[in-house]
Amino acid sequence: MSIEKSPGREGLSWLPALVTIGIVLMGASWAVLGYFKYGLWVNNGPGAGFFPVVAGLGAAVLGIYEFLFSPVKAKAVGTKSLWPAVAMAITVASIPLVGMVLAMALFIVLWILVIERKTWHKAVLTGAGAGTGIYLVFALWLKVPFPQGFFLELMR
Repeated sequence: MSIEKSPGREGLSWLPALVTIGIVLMGASWAVLGYFKYGLWVNNGPGAGFFPVVAGLGAAVLGIYEFLFSPVKAKAVGTKSLWPAVAMAITVASIPLVGMVLAMALFIVLWILVIERKTWHKAVLTGAGAGTGIYLVFALWLKVPFPQGFFLELMR
């Protein structure tokens, strides 16, 4: 396997391979945690670890495929391409305050408003629908123990 030089930027060609290895390691850790900590199959049905195992194995397998068979072509990264990482970091940082479901719904609303530049009512409807779907599937059906957040704990 040869790694191509990035045009205009010497020395950055290792970054895509490093990111791919990170994805493989994260996927494997999700699968292991989902299987051993949350349980893959509980009481004749999918347990809280079912989705992390499936998603983790999928990420690990696709990451290995990407690493082994895809040509690496590094390109210069503009600041706009960093927005998803910054948005997810803010979302993850807000989980202890507002809880997992509300943080994800707010992420979707703000993404649609700021990045996609859609109307506020489309953003709110999509965020509310996604938040409701996340809650129904994961919290009620799969019984995933989501963090409730500081403000929701105060309401109890």
